[in-house]
Amino acid sequence: MVGRYRAGERIGRGGFGSVHRGVAVGAAGFEKAVAIKFLDEHAADMLPRLRDEARLLAHLSHRAIVRVDDLVELDGRWAVVMELVEGQDLARIAGLGPIPPRVVCELGAEAAAGLDAAHAATHANTGEPLLLVHRDVKPSNLRITPRGEVKLLDFGVALATFATREGDTRSIAFGSPGYLAPERHDGIDTPAADVYALGVVLAECLLGERLGPSSVEPGRHAARVEEVAARLPGGLAEVVAGMLDYRREARPTAAAVSHRLAALGPRFEGPTLTEWAPLAVAAAARLPMVDLPSFALSVELPSRAEPSAPLLAGYPSSLPVERPSGGWRRVAWLGGLVGVLGVGAWESFLFSNCDDPRTT
Repeated sequence: MVGRYRAGERIGRGGFGSVHRGVAVGAAGFEKAVAIKFLDEHAADMLPRLRDEARLLAHLSHRAIVRVDDLVELDGRWAVVMELVEGQDLARIAGLGPIPPRVVCELGAEAAAGLDAAHAATHANTGEPLLLVHRDVKPSNLRITPRGEVKLLDFGVALATFATREGDTRSIAFGSPGYLAPERHDGIDTPAADVYALGVVLAECLLGERLGPSSVEPGRHAARVEEVAARLPGGLAEVVAGMLDYRREARPTAAAVSHRLAALGPRFEGPTLTEWAPLAVAAAARLPMVDLPSFALSVELPSRAEPSAPLLAGYPSSLPVERPSGGWRRVAWLGGLVGVLGVGAWESFLFSNCDDPRTT
């Protein structure tokens, strides 16, 4: 135990640090479960971003965004004390196979609501817009709890403007392959890019497979989106296709996505998010544990002229860099996994696509 916090078992590991289960200790026997995110000693150059993430999250308050409680130095290492979110990340859960459309609507609506809160966030003291863009929306940065809660994680590479920022994110490239909107290849980072990335996540959850990187050629991109949309359930196909539009100005806002998905969900048969989550989280917990990076890789870039308004709509830009990905866990694991868990007949209920009642 150091100071007011006691760190316990490691529950997550990334390329630049680790997350531990911990306890916040107060007066008169007060104790509270927390998560403590430590930065590795060899990753000292990432320290400004760790501190920036904590300061940034302090300005955000939404049920779908992980809460930060403190930024401290423990045993000579900087650490962020965060809300402890039990459950599994969506990448592990999606490794079990396609997710039912009604569940995808509900978890997508929550994630989009969290993104909308982030995009609209203002500085707690000055009220100035933070102009925040997450820039790394992907399945491993969405966590599902056994109660069906959805949490947006890892704002370590987010783009935002606030006076106490230490790290430079305008001249450094970030990104994860397959989730980069086409305009990010031209150095444009706006909330529309987060909407695009979430659209990829939703499509992958429904199909049970990776979509692959976007194309910078409009015709090829449109053909790929049309191909993907043709395989999605009615209603959801229209929403996802809009989120994946090559033209960022044509994509819906995160708020619009949240409202549309929330309205669309009850039209599908199958389990709700709260019904599906307990067994899905338990099943994903049995998958082999593989460490995933907690930060997107970055590289210094030469300075360049920023695109002119109104393209950026007040948002600064930076160039993206893709990184290798370990991919999702293979659906082949599901057979043996179901036997271990004894979920048997629940398999089709939990992890198979349900038909859109309007198309039957």
